Amino acid sequence: MENRGLILLIEDDDLFRESLTRILEREGFSVEYARKGREAIEIAKDKDISLIISDIRLADNMDGIEAVKKIKEFNPSKKIPVIVMTAYSDDDAPVRALKAGVDDYIYKPIALDYFMLRIKKIMDVANLQRQEKEYIKEIRRMKDELAQYNIILENKVRDKASELTLLFEIGKELTSSLRLDEVLHTIVERTSEVLKVERCSLLLLDEDENELFIAAAKGLSHDVIAGTHINMGEKISGWILENKSPVLVDDIEKDERFKSRSKEMYYTHSFISVPLIFKGKGIGVINVNNKRSREVFSKDDLHLVEGIADQASIAVENARLYSNLKGVYLQVVAALTSIVDIKDHYTRGHCERVTNYAVEIARKMNLPSKRIEVIRLASQLHDLGKIGVRESILTKPGKLTEEEWEEVKLHPARGVEILKPLTFLNDVMELVEHHHEHYDGKGYPEGQKGDNIELGARILAVADSFDAMTTKRSYANALSLDEAIEELKKCSGTQFDPQVVEAFIKLLKENPRIFSK
Repeated sequence: MENRGLILLIEDDDLFRESLTRILEREGFSVEYARKGREAIEIAKDKDISLIISDIRLADNMDGIEAVKKIKEFNPSKKIPVIVMTAYSDDDAPVRALKAGVDDYIYKPIALDYFMLRIKKIMDVANLQRQEKEYIKEIRRMKDELAQYNIILENKVRDKASELTLLFEIGKELTSSLRLDEVLHTIVERTSEVLKVERCSLLLLDEDENELFIAAAKGLSHDVIAGTHINMGEKISGWILENKSPVLVDDIEKDERFKSRSKEMYYTHSFISVPLIFKGKGIGVINVNNKRSREVFSKDDLHLVEGIADQASIAVENARLYSNLKGVYLQVVAALTSIVDIKDHYTRGHCERVTNYAVEIARKMNLPSKRIEVIRLASQLHDLGKIGVRESILTKPGKLTEEEWEEVKLHPARGVEILKPLTFLNDVMELVEHHHEHYDGKGYPEGQKGDNIELGARILAVADSFDAMTTKRSYANALSLDEAIEELKKCSGTQFDPQVVEAFIKLLKENPRIFSK
């Protein structure tokens, strides 16, 4: 039978001790016994005890609880489980036992089945705790070994840490952007940064012309970028793409494959060139050239660029697809917008003029290019919702009825409903929805006020109203430029944002050519 552990039995009743010892041994335990507390302490110092079973009253002046307490003090980390037995009722004993760390307190006479069940339960718990301790010890050992391994590994790959960061950052940035220019810029900048190269270029294939052009680069002049056009199979990049094969060259002047092809300005000394392949089709080439340290490129460098090229291929094609879809959607929406012009000939050309005014105001206010692009699109689409307004209302020469006016006021919300499936226009939708809000909060549809109205919508409101003032409508004649400026001043702070009005008036005075009837 498998040994289930060593039990220290502290009992001065020889008959009971011998009887209990036989039972425990029959259950697979080894037993060491002591009649006195001090004797038990000495045994516990030398033996690997799994469980202590002790009577409280012993043959010397140290009782079982005190003996257990001393043993635990000698072995604070071992946490030996303890069962205390007694045939006497002592009000103080249970409390002292608990403080000494006793696990179970049993009164004699003992029911054997119950007693063995308690031993099994306590031993199971102790074994689990022991296993947990061993696991923790093993984990700590493994952790120490891993720490040592990491130190060794760190020494080996310290110079490659930035490469791992690059792959992570490129993957993160490429998945966060669908703008082709941003994707290409990320690839070139991060590759140059980690490989510490003077030159990096990414060429894409123009399928119509069947030639490569530089789509993004670092370390090359504008003349080289603009003047580089390489036919498939020609020079180095054309050869790489045609053969769909990456290359690592230590010195181009000594490489028989490429020294006669080295007509591209970005190839000198050691270089890496890797094709961009998407679904088996070559779409471009990425080149890195001239380490700042003047060292030659390694195979690790080549593997890194190949990894970048794999990610770049997918990102470039995704960005192209997104751009194409976006263009198609915008063409469809623009076609819908033109229907509004057809319905109301008085407003023909209105969206183009409003777009011109709004973009110029945004530039005058030094807004970033991305916000200007949002304003441009919103200006083109701001009246899209009028496609749902009856033509008789749009062209009515007299004053609108209250019912008719309520229908007109629905056009911003209707425009948003039309655009809603085009999630890439979310920022544009906000401007379309709120371009009839007033600075004093008396506009529609929500009655937003002041800076709570998005700045682009405030700009669009001024541009839209100015064009309405200065063009002939079914219900009013056109104002002159001076009259329109006075009207803008009059409504500044109520209908319009004063800062936007100020910027537009300055713009009109500095460059009156932007205004034409």
